[in-house]
Amino acid sequence: MKYWLCLAFLFLLVLPGCRREAPVPPTERNDLTIRFFRSLRNNEGEAAALQGQKLLEMEKRNYFLQRLIEIQQANRCTRNAQRHLNAGHLESAIKEIQSGLRRFPGNRELLKSLDQLRKLRYAGKYIAEMRYAPTPAAMNSALFAARNGFSDIKSPALQRYFKWYEESIKRKQRQMSASNEKTGAQVPIRSFDDK
Repeated sequence: MKYWLCLAFLFLLVLPGCRREAPVPPTERNDLTIRFFRSLRNNEGEAAALQGQKLLEMEKRNYFLQRLIEIQQANRCTRNAQRHLNAGHLESAIKEIQSGLRRFPGNRELLKSLDQLRKLRYAGKYIAEMRYAPTPAAMNSALFAARNGFSDIKSPALQRYFKWYEESIKRKQRQMSASNEKTGAQVPIRSFDDK
């Protein structure tokens, strides 16, 4: 009996030292998940962010949840950036996204948005270079720069514009060739495919 009493006493001493956190009750996790999705549906960004972080603490390895929270954070920032863009304030839109990146560093969606806005910043420059290029060689150079600048934008309208511009270069080359034939001058013209 003494032996069992000592063993029970030792067991009581050792047991509190094995502190393991109790898992979150399933009902609490379910309630938090429901509140999280309800906040997302109702566009309650702050509440959704807090609930999402709590859920992520409970399920650290849930990639789907991580991506959902990341997209939700990005949506909050891009919604405000879109308002600035609609008002014609590109620099304010860029600042909004940069502010979001300070709050949510490494957010892939915000990084993509920032990249797109920076490309949009240079769009006017590319278009102006294309519009005011005086020679077919300058036109080819401007087209090359614009294609590189917009390489990841797969807009059908942009592709049609590039195709139309290529045709304009060919027309200008034909016009210059015809003009040179009349005057007898021979000016080499760089074609679009020349490097």
